[in-house]
Amino acid sequence: MNRKSKIALVSACAAGIYSALTGLVYYEVMGRRAHIPPFAFSLADKKAQKKPDYKPYKETDGEKWFKEQSLIEFTRTNEENHALKAYFLPAENDSKKFVFLSHGYRSNARDEFGRFAKFYHDNGVNVFMVDHQAAGQSEGGLITFGQREARDGLGWLDFMIDTFGDDIEIFLHGISMGCATVTAMTGNDTLPENVKFTVADCGYTSMLDEFKSNLDKAHVPAFPLLNAVSVIHRAATGMSIKEGAPIDMVKNAKVPVLFIHGATDDFVPTTMVFELYEACTSEKDLLIVDDAEHAESYKKDPASYEAKVKEFMDKYL
Repeated sequence: MNRKSKIALVSACAAGIYSALTGLVYYEVMGRRAHIPPFAFSLADKKAQKKPDYKPYKETDGEKWFKEQSLIEFTRTNEENHALKAYFLPAENDSKKFVFLSHGYRSNARDEFGRFAKFYHDNGVNVFMVDHQAAGQSEGGLITFGQREARDGLGWLDFMIDTFGDDIEIFLHGISMGCATVTAMTGNDTLPENVKFTVADCGYTSMLDEFKSNLDKAHVPAFPLLNAVSVIHRAATGMSIKEGAPIDMVKNAKVPVLFIHGATDDFVPTTMVFELYEACTSEKDLLIVDDAEHAESYKKDPASYEAKVKEFMDKYL
């Protein structure tokens, strides 16, 4: 082997090792349960307070109301033998209407949907929210960006029907990763007939597209990093990173879908909702909220948000 060949071989090996290690670090950071020490939150808050445009978050009346409610807890075990938690807030009067709530990345049921619960409760809807694996009070260490979460969600739907009766009516509501979860559930052939429609708020077209979008913002080339991430994801989950992509699943949507997105969302680019909307083959509608960043549509314009959801409830339940 001549000198040039040796240099090329060493360079290729170094590039491969670098890609594998970088991909592993990226996947570990993105895909593992967050273990953040409590003091980190106070440090982050102090840092935020120094910004000129800093405004302390003010709880809404709905969030204050939600904190005063007593939730019924349920536990079930998934295929990985992780104990998953769900929280149930019954409607005031006997009701067959249920909403299944699916939270976003690095969030949990109570934090994500505390602001929504009163709206649903006031409209006679039973609220059923879940902590996905590796989030909140549920066990597990791996986040799969809607793949296992969708499978677990379908398991929760069966649990709800077994627990509350086979005549209940359910609709799905997910935000961000939770939106990817419910859109994947919506296109699954095993979706129960009890499910009547889906609210899909600020979801991405696919895991790969979302990773690439965030790498682009950081000016990091997707190749070969995402190739390494794909290999690591398959090794960790046994699934292709492309499996169950929302853009593919909505092509097989079993129920109507209400797509919602913030007009200024740059974490999950607003362009993605138009792709999802066009790909969806069921009845559908679209709400774009002006000046709303990621997962802020309800916060920015609760009246329009509630009106659209209420329209779907009145039409399909």
